[in-house]
Amino acid sequence: MGEKELEISTKKFDKELQQEVTTKYFFPLDRFYYANDPGHIWFKPNNSIFEVGFDFFGQHQAGSLLHIRTRPLGKEFPQGAAFGTVESDKWIGPLRLPLSAILVEANIAVLDNPKLVNDDCYESWVIRIKPTKLEEEINSTDVISKGDLVRLEQYIISDLKKYDEPPI
Repeated sequence: MGEKELEISTKKFDKELQQEVTTKYFFPLDRFYYANDPGHIWFKPNNSIFEVGFDFFGQHQAGSLLHIRTRPLGKEFPQGAAFGTVESDKWIGPLRLPLSAILVEANIAVLDNPKLVNDDCYESWVIRIKPTKLEEEINSTDVISKGDLVRLEQYIISDLKKYDEPPI
């Protein structure tokens, strides 16, 4: 990726392949992460607008993405509200807003071809938002600050253990 990032590797026995499989998870430190369940949402400022997408762990656990739907643009929703839904070959569930915000723009390319997120989750944002309570919420316990390597690593390791994928 070129920029500073957290990399965590796991090993897990794959019953179908009958062998141990190593997975490497990558998390750039140039963005924020939403850590409330279900989390694994990154968000990154672009002037006063933030791009929002899946992190590597989230898209990997979901599997091949089939459909992404977003709620109506121009509406305001609180932090943690579903801004849309995702359907994959393994999972159907909500996509949560990392901050209270107005939904500004959906990424039509991603909505038309959700596998773009599987191909490059950190370039394939899903939605752009305009935060309405940025100062209050950016420092909330649900948000991992840009560059907070220690907290991000703790969060990821905790979730890896939930999925029985302890880091090596």
